[in-house]
Amino acid sequence: MKKEIYTSLLLLCLLLTNPQAYAKLTKEAHELYKQACQYEYQNDFNSAISTLEQALKINGEDAMLYTKIAGIYSNIGNYNEALSAYKKAVKLRPDDAFIYISMGNILQTIGDYNNAYNSFKQAQVIYPEYKYNYLNLANIEYFRKNYEGAIENYNKFLNAYPNNMEASENLANVYSLSGKYDKACEIYSNIYKKYPSAFTEFEKYGLALYETKQYQAAAEFFEKAIADNEDSENLNAKLALTYQNLGNNEKSLNYFQKTFKLNPSLTSMRFDYANLLGNMNRNDEAIEQYNEYLKSFANDADAYKNLGIVYEKTNNIDLALQNLEKAYSINSSDTDTLKELALCYHTKKDYPNALKFYNFALKSEPDNIELLANKALTLHAMNNYISAIELYKSILNKQPNDRIKKNLVTASIAYGYNLYDKKDYGQAILYFEDAIELSPSEASAYFGHAMANEKLGCTEIALASYKKACELEPANNEYMAKFDSLYTTAEEQGTTNSTTVQPEQPEINIITPVAIVEEPLSYDDLIKKGDESYKKQDYGTATDYYTKAVIANPSDKNVMQKIAGIYKQTGNNQKAISFYDKIIALDPENVDAHFNKGLVYAGQKDYDNCIKCFEKVIQLSPEYPYAYYSIAMAYEQKGLKDKALEYYYLYSGLESDAGILSVVEQKIKKLESN
Repeated sequence: MKKEIYTSLLLLCLLLTNPQAYAKLTKEAHELYKQACQYEYQNDFNSAISTLEQALKINGEDAMLYTKIAGIYSNIGNYNEALSAYKKAVKLRPDDAFIYISMGNILQTIGDYNNAYNSFKQAQVIYPEYKYNYLNLANIEYFRKNYEGAIENYNKFLNAYPNNMEASENLANVYSLSGKYDKACEIYSNIYKKYPSAFTEFEKYGLALYETKQYQAAAEFFEKAIADNEDSENLNAKLALTYQNLGNNEKSLNYFQKTFKLNPSLTSMRFDYANLLGNMNRNDEAIEQYNEYLKSFANDADAYKNLGIVYEKTNNIDLALQNLEKAYSINSSDTDTLKELALCYHTKKDYPNALKFYNFALKSEPDNIELLANKALTLHAMNNYISAIELYKSILNKQPNDRIKKNLVTASIAYGYNLYDKKDYGQAILYFEDAIELSPSEASAYFGHAMANEKLGCTEIALASYKKACELEPANNEYMAKFDSLYTTAEEQGTTNSTTVQPEQPEINIITPVAIVEEPLSYDDLIKKGDESYKKQDYGTATDYYTKAVIANPSDKNVMQKIAGIYKQTGNNQKAISFYDKIIALDPENVDAHFNKGLVYAGQKDYDNCIKCFEKVIQLSPEYPYAYYSIAMAYEQKGLKDKALEYYYLYSGLESDAGILSVVEQKIKKLESN
């Protein structure tokens, strides 16, 4: 804040040129008054005061004499005596605005801002035409930290005196202090344009520019300020932060080093310094600075988080997790911390913890594709292929992405082989076909498809898929060996089609096999005819074809699923349950059969049996989200609120779709409120 304007000299001039002021003095008192002025001019203040006191004795009480005494006491720093004299003067002349202004200046000097404000305000009431008093009011409001009042009075003053540079600078400063940096920048800019050679508030202008993120301009004015004050700790620190925000790491580093040279104990800056070093991959130095900072700020979650990230960059996952867990214990709602914890646990192959933190992070950012993709990868790594595949598909529905598509293909192939190992060849074929449809160049998908079809006795389809796998990877000896073995066996049994051509080395030219139509219909044609009828919604005919296929191959659970699905869809619940039981008898771990059987029971309102089915699903596949949801609904229908809430909570931790989560949250709120 600039020096305040004092008015004692102005008041003295007014008195000296005011004949009415002298008219009240006796001739002798007048002479003493002039003598006192002479003493004051000679800096003999004691003689001046004693002479004025003699004049008071001769003349009696007089406002002009008390005002003169007060002014001298003020000049020599005896503010109590000065105030005492002004109070006597104002009693004699209560309508004198300038006495109140003089009192206000002294009260401001001694820090009695409230009484100073009252004095200036009284002067304004008496003499509203005196516009300079707005500057006094603005200054005192600044000291009282009433920035809105200061702004109001500075503006009133500048309306009368628009070219007053000092008041304009003070106004800009108050705008900054009140957080109105844009307004401060506007005023500083106008002053700088108008008075470029006289402008000195480079640092304050730079601060306002910094706060409005105009970093390039801020750097320019900070550099102007530091040119005259190279050892300013504050300016060096601000330039370090400004260049850091501009991405000029070398200049930022230079000013950080100067700042710490000026003040080695400036711990608060070490956090930003460590961030800079981390960005520059000076990781050991960054770690040192974070640790130094944390000695003084042990509860700064961001510091632990950033330190953890640096350790992660150096592949020290254990220390990364240690610091990230500390950050999480201080602030469990920071999404970036949750993401980093998930990634570190994923890297460490601690998939349950990785999944936990991905779920936590997704509560804050449910549509974050990267998080969803990483969660799917974690599920994939946990061999929870169904949940991973569902999540990959959900992501692709929201946003096409080649990497996610590739991951979906990989998961589908992996699950296909998983099903193959469980001898669920029909389901395996479906997942291999999904992978092939998404990515026709995946040799391993064709190979798995071939092996599953071979197991089901579909020789021509198996040979075609083996050949395609060989075509895509001609150097793979396993693929070629399997093809040769099946081809030879088929030739011996006379089951090969004339169009089946054995692959040649090194190049393979595949001839698409031609379907053989036989009477009666082959197993594959029965399924094909059933599929065609199903698409036409001719469910009776479709069931006939599928039933004949099951008679031909009683172990084909895939066809049984189709029959059960039709009965379920058409409301023939008992037959649907019967077929699901047959599938489960062949494959006790068939998750889909248990789940769909549960849905049939739910449709019959047989909640006890449906709960048993869904519990079996969870036992087989703990990350199968819809089982939790279905159990919750069943318990809700049974009126068991606590059990329903338990499973709704579990479901919300697995589901990632924001729309579905919103519905579940409403259900939870409704149950909790009842």
